[in-house]
Amino acid sequence: MQPQSLADPTFTPVTLPQAWQRDFEAQDGSRYRLLISMPEGAAPARGFPSLVLVDGHALFPLAATTARLQAQRPEATGIGPAVVIGIGYPDARPFDAERRQRDLLPVTGGADRFLGMIVDEILPAVAQVAPLDPGRRALAGHSYGGLFVLHVLFTRPGLFEAHVAGSPSIWWQDRAVLASEESFRCGSVAPAGRLLITVGSHEQDPVLSVSPQRAERLARARMRDNAAEMAGRLSASGRVDCSFTEFPGENHVSVIPSMLSRAVAFALAGTAQDKAEAA
Repeated sequence: MQPQSLADPTFTPVTLPQAWQRDFEAQDGSRYRLLISMPEGAAPARGFPSLVLVDGHALFPLAATTARLQAQRPEATGIGPAVVIGIGYPDARPFDAERRQRDLLPVTGGADRFLGMIVDEILPAVAQVAPLDPGRRALAGHSYGGLFVLHVLFTRPGLFEAHVAGSPSIWWQDRAVLASEESFRCGSVAPAGRLLITVGSHEQDPVLSVSPQRAERLARARMRDNAAEMAGRLSASGRVDCSFTEFPGENHVSVIPSMLSRAVAFALAGTAQDKAEAA
């Protein structure tokens, strides 16, 4: 039964402007829900820039709104119209623990399979309704999603021009991602686009009272130190244009809005020229 206030017929559901969703079945039978924000007006000659978000139901609403607002003032933000794509799951929970572990972690049948589906199935499906520029694709994720972004950069550099790894779970499996990071750093001298790594200052040293067990887990995870150290190594390598941002006063959950605001500005930097060229 609805609360009395919501039963009032003068209340109606709220929707996001310029946003649509559709259920999507991958070739392997996995089901997803795509959340898509498409700009008004014609696409640039080379197609729209795009920002792909994993954990779509958690990240898409704020990212889509942020991108739309920043594109309203391109002279101030440098941001132009872009397609924002959130990849979520049919149950619409912000974070689906079981599905995201299957899709985002670099295990057999996990991250590589999911990445292949994004590039070979989801992006072509979106391009049928909104032309996309393959040279201006960005990928962003938080936590396990941040780890997924790093895995993509290290193993398939060049698929995306910009990468945003928010609070990446570098700690996973005793920092197994460091092996692929080293291979990436020691690989080709050709630059591999741009990377932004972000973290909240309270992800490693919480100010709230926590149990001794949780405090120990946070200390072992070294969220802030792992992220900062990786950013330093990657910046020194010259393999990727790497930036690092630490958000003061934010924990692993509260950091998400700050990360998304910065992610949009970073991923879509310079796209305001599309409006200028169109004019």
